[in-house]
Amino acid sequence: MPPVDGQQLMQGGPQPVSGGQGTIPLGTLIDYIVQRTYHELTVLSELLPRKTDMERKIEIVQFAGRTRQLFIRLLALVKWASMAGKVDKCGVISDFLDRQAMFFVETADMLAKMARETLVHARLPNFSLPCAIDVLTTGSYPRLPNCIRDKIVPPDGITPKEKRETLLRLNQIIQHRLVTTDMPEQFNQLKIENGRVTFIVQHEFEASLTLMGDSSTIPWRLLDIDILVLDQETGDGKALVHSLQVNYIHQLVQSRLLCNDKPLHDLYNCLHSFCQSLQLEVLHSQAQRLIVERLGDHVRVEDYMAGKCLVLSYWRDPVKLREIPTTDTDTQKYYKVSVHINDLNPAKPLQVTHTPELSKEDTSKVGRAIKSNQLSIEKLLMQTIQVRSVAKLKELQEELEPLTETACEIKEIPSVLYVPLLEPCMQAENLCISVDILKGIFLPAIPQYGMEITDDLAEALNEESKDVTTCLSDLRCLLALKRCRKSVQHLPVTLTDRLPIVNMAGHQLEKLGKHKIFIKLCRQGNHYVVIDVKNLKTYRVELSYYLLHTLPSSFDCDITSDALDDIPMPFLRAGHMIKLDEFSCVHGSATVLQEEVKEERSLFTRKRKALFGAIAESQPKKTKTSPYLVPEVTQIITMCEERLPLLALEQELSRQDISTQGIQVDCNGTCLSLTVLELPDCVGCSKEVSDELKSALLSCKFRLQRKNARMWLVEYIFTNTPIIGVLNRDQGMAFRVYGDSLLTPETMQKTVQELIDDWNMIGRLYGPVLEFARYYNEPKTNMQSMCEVRNYNYRKLIIAYGPSNCQTITILWNHKEQKFTLQLGTIGPAISSNPQLQTLPQLERDFNDHQNIAQLLQVLHDTWSPLTSIAKLNTLPVLGLINRPNLAIASFTILPQSATHIRISFRNHFCIDINCRGSRLVAIRDGAYSLFDSAKVVDGFNPTPGLKAFLNIYVDDTATASLSRRRSTTEDDNPPSPTGIDIMDSFMTSQSHNTGSPANRAQKDAQGLRFNSPKTPPSNPHTPASPIASKLGQPGYSSSPAAAFPLSSPPSLSTIAPSPMMMAPSPGFLPQGSPGNILHEPSPGSFIPAPSPSSLGIHMPSPASTFISPHGMVEGMGGSPHPNLMMPSPGGGKWPGSPASVPNPSPAPKYPEASPGPHGEHSGQTVSRILPQRSWAASIPTLLSHDALNKILTPGPHPLLTPGVKLLPCCPLERFLGGVYLRKHMQRVVQSEENLHNVPSDQAGVIQFRTDTLQFRLALNPTNFQILSLKATPSQEYADQWNQEDIQILEKFFELKVACPPYKVNVLLAFSRLLTAPYRILKDCIQIMRLELYPDRGVKWEVRWCLTISPGSPPLAPAGTPAVMIKSKMLIMLQFTRVGVAVPPGTDPQTIVVPVLYDINTNITTVAEPKPGQIGGATSTPATMAVQQMLKRFTDFHQKLPDCSIFPAVREIMNNLVIPM
Repeated sequence: MPPVDGQQLMQGGPQPVSGGQGTIPLGTLIDYIVQRTYHELTVLSELLPRKTDMERKIEIVQFAGRTRQLFIRLLALVKWASMAGKVDKCGVISDFLDRQAMFFVETADMLAKMARETLVHARLPNFSLPCAIDVLTTGSYPRLPNCIRDKIVPPDGITPKEKRETLLRLNQIIQHRLVTTDMPEQFNQLKIENGRVTFIVQHEFEASLTLMGDSSTIPWRLLDIDILVLDQETGDGKALVHSLQVNYIHQLVQSRLLCNDKPLHDLYNCLHSFCQSLQLEVLHSQAQRLIVERLGDHVRVEDYMAGKCLVLSYWRDPVKLREIPTTDTDTQKYYKVSVHINDLNPAKPLQVTHTPELSKEDTSKVGRAIKSNQLSIEKLLMQTIQVRSVAKLKELQEELEPLTETACEIKEIPSVLYVPLLEPCMQAENLCISVDILKGIFLPAIPQYGMEITDDLAEALNEESKDVTTCLSDLRCLLALKRCRKSVQHLPVTLTDRLPIVNMAGHQLEKLGKHKIFIKLCRQGNHYVVIDVKNLKTYRVELSYYLLHTLPSSFDCDITSDALDDIPMPFLRAGHMIKLDEFSCVHGSATVLQEEVKEERSLFTRKRKALFGAIAESQPKKTKTSPYLVPEVTQIITMCEERLPLLALEQELSRQDISTQGIQVDCNGTCLSLTVLELPDCVGCSKEVSDELKSALLSCKFRLQRKNARMWLVEYIFTNTPIIGVLNRDQGMAFRVYGDSLLTPETMQKTVQELIDDWNMIGRLYGPVLEFARYYNEPKTNMQSMCEVRNYNYRKLIIAYGPSNCQTITILWNHKEQKFTLQLGTIGPAISSNPQLQTLPQLERDFNDHQNIAQLLQVLHDTWSPLTSIAKLNTLPVLGLINRPNLAIASFTILPQSATHIRISFRNHFCIDINCRGSRLVAIRDGAYSLFDSAKVVDGFNPTPGLKAFLNIYVDDTATASLSRRRSTTEDDNPPSPTGIDIMDSFMTSQSHNTGSPANRAQKDAQGLRFNSPKTPPSNPHTPASPIASKLGQPGYSSSPAAAFPLSSPPSLSTIAPSPMMMAPSPGFLPQGSPGNILHEPSPGSFIPAPSPSSLGIHMPSPASTFISPHGMVEGMGGSPHPNLMMPSPGGGKWPGSPASVPNPSPAPKYPEASPGPHGEHSGQTVSRILPQRSWAASIPTLLSHDALNKILTPGPHPLLTPGVKLLPCCPLERFLGGVYLRKHMQRVVQSEENLHNVPSDQAGVIQFRTDTLQFRLALNPTNFQILSLKATPSQEYADQWNQEDIQILEKFFELKVACPPYKVNVLLAFSRLLTAPYRILKDCIQIMRLELYPDRGVKWEVRWCLTISPGSPPLAPAGTPAVMIKSKMLIMLQFTRVGVAVPPGTDPQTIVVPVLYDINTNITTVAEPKPGQIGGATSTPATMAVQQMLKRFTDFHQKLPDCSIFPAVREIMNNLVIPM
């Protein structure tokens, strides 16, 4: 770095001291040091890549040393400067004083010098007045002397025309000189223009010359030199010659042009020699970089003489190379390539020489010289190595061709020798031998398997210590094993080269060769297929196949080395090993040995050509297969996998004492099968059913399915199928049943057990189906019109029933649970799921008890229509139905008690029992009453008042006329006297209904039908007047039901002689108007000591009464063998706690009440009598038809629905129960609200209360019992102030908006609070109700009451709570909906909910705002702010309204509210 002048560094700083030393800021000094270091690093980064490795290291070390010393000095200076504060101050003061003294001394010296020397000789010249006048007047200086003019003022330039003429003349002179001068032949490309000639030698140089005159003695003048030598690989696009070097060459060439006889020859020789030296330098630089970056020690620069030659050696691997002649010199041990200048003719390009010499053909491929435009030492090396590699491979080809069956082939790009080892041989299996570019050794490899399996061959090729023939034989065997591996790679097998055999010594495995593999059949346990490969003398391989059986063993003996493996495996003991004959394994019993050759030529043409020898005998066509695969291996493995499971299964069947017919070829050779000769008896079936099933079984076969998973396919062939389904009509005489089972080596015993379980499952279902077929095929039973058998496949039975046979039931035997399983579904045009899924567990339980399909179908037939109607009930949980709005409950809950007995719970408050009978009838009663005592109520439920009257509306006399006479409400409440009825006449009458039933006819026509006819005595035997009581002490009767007769079918009492006491019948024989009527089941005190399921309300019908009775389950002749014991009788009995054990007086009503109305819509009659109701009237079942039940349970519109009012659809039953529920809740509301006063009522089912201005009467509408009506009457004080229209609006609003679905109790509470409002406020509220019921189409907004807090309303209270609060202020919720504006389809109109707050004292109506602590209370929507501002303006303009301001404010909002977007 050059020294820095102190004066330059101290600009703006302190001046240098007297000693000549200056100061410099420390920051500036550090900046200079950093810049110097960075500059040196930049220079090193540019220069080091072109130097050798050693030179680079030296330069880096020198740079590090210099920089380290510099920064050490800087560190010492910084440490010293931090402690030299005072010294600096003193130095500054001293420097300042020195400078002042110097200024005084220099001033005195300068003044003295001027006085003594300068001013002594000072004179003034004469003033040149003419020149001054010229300058001042003309602005020019014309009097300049010529000597000065000629030296300073340049002459005038020549014109462009003169320039062109001069250059053209100069071009002619140059052409003349070139013609008359001897010129080198390399200057064949020249260009003359602009007075110069340019000689161009491609890729070497370009020189421009001119002449300074037209004389022949004037020498050439060199103008410019451009070196064209480029380094495309390492030059980085930079010039190879520095400008100083070019100037030096320019001067040298110019000097030689001045005195030379042949100047142009000397010019070419000089520049050509320099360019060749530069080309050698470029090649040397490329070689150095190539060695450093990629080739390393495999290539070395043996000799480099600048401007003469460059010698490189390659393939420097220390091995013996046979191609190189051995001499005493070490330099000839390696392959070399030399690039040098031709000594004989230096004008030629750089020459290339190879050691050892190449043939003429190879030399022509590489080239004898390097072209100037292709300066690449790497390309030269690669071409040389390529030629050398091909030569080596050709010599190797001559050695290997005698050892192979087919010819070898060499491909030069890249240089690879392809040696086929097998015949046929795919390209990926060829042995590919190449030459290593760096080392020059042979690299054998197989493309498909890599170089791992050719290590021994590589060592044999590159060294003479091993035999190449042996290595090729081993490699050929390895390839054959690889083919075997590839052939089975997609099969479920495991391959290994060794097995841990503990008894290898003396076993047949010892005799096998070293090239073998073990193929484990994974699906067959311990069986292995052994493939042994041997090499033949004809350079072919031979495969031998063996089947080896092994057993797990412990390590209890010595193991040979062949039994060890890297992977730990369990030890095995080798068993018997069988050699497999390849031909017999591949060619099965159905293989065609010789195919017929199809002749395509005519007979005449063939004979003529055969006569002249034109054609030879045709050979059978060979099937083309991939050489990669060995089809024999796959076929042998497949054969073993197919036969071994059948053998194992045959052995397991023999151990289970099941005889078989052996393995046979089935289906024309397509598969193997194992036929079972005889199956054991079915467990759980009678001997007759098992024998009949065995006689129907024609065959049972096992086949192996191998499509997706290994499965056993079991085929049963049956004949004489007892029942043919719609889907089985095309089966013919033989019916096939298929089953499958998973195949694993350990599950043979499980497979046989599954076969036995499957056979038992078929037998368990076969028995009920056999019995059902007798009824189904009997035309007299009319069973085929009731149902349709869809499918019977011996494992399951699918029967369609219901309207259009859209419902299905599937019956099958579950052997795991040891019971029958039922599955319900739908087919065809069914519009919903099967409604009898609700009673599926009960149906399944009953069927497992009686196992009678006919009885099951009768139950399904009788219960489908009622259950379809019951399924229409809404069972989804809903929020807000009770006073706890956050609790979701369901309106209806369906509780099946049995297949024919359903309980329906309404909001866990009321309960209704529905019993399905025959003849399309159902019996409905209040489920809240106990079945044993109608005076007691079941815990958790409340009686439903008025249920009996509601049900009587839907009683159809036409449907029940044939069964019993119609019962009136009076008879329900006042049972008639039981006298005057003959017990036996009633009993015989009940028997006469069953004499012509299908059950009696079926008993006469069909054998095996053992149903008892329903001859149960209809009376209660324990009543005092019962004729049965006197017979209980006779033989044949017992207190235990098991000793006397079964509960499900009591013995017939038709043989009992009539007693004189029969003239006083039991209440059990009373007509159906009594609680002890024939609809009731016997109480526990009856002649059945233990309560049966029927006595508990669970209907368990008998087979005879369910599907054989022509009337079904009817009143008086129920669907069980007890036709008169359907409900508990209130008669006396000895059952503990029975309601009949003590005198049971009839309950008296508290208040007389009018009859609920007409008995039914179908009768057309109206009851006008006022009858007293009894609390247990609803406990007596009411018979309804299926159509009536469907009408009760089908959702429909409201009876009094007004156009424009939208209500949720619900069924009449829900409207009735909802009204009763709200009516009951209203009693609590009247008691809880202080402004509501209870008014005693003498009518049952009526609630009366009053406010200050009105008196209200709440009751169900007696016309339909579906509407909870509110009747208002003004009090005497306000009789003149209320008009009838307002009262009607209030009543109608209650019916349509309060007592409406979904019957929320909080809505009733909010409305009740409205009724307690003062008179003037209530009048305004009624006006708002009028606007909701009868909307005004001339306003912008419609209004609706929100009696509960909606989820989208302002968060004043939790959602679902009552939205009406009256204290000193009144809070109500109103919903406004935008009308008169078209909205896009699918978009709801704009709606806002406004909490209106009315101050009763100030008569001001505003918008209620949430408290700041509430969620969402701090935010206000634009709609709420707009309403709030409108009400504020309304209050400002109407401050003194005489009336209530609620309704005017609401009208203002409806007319003028505008919500900003």
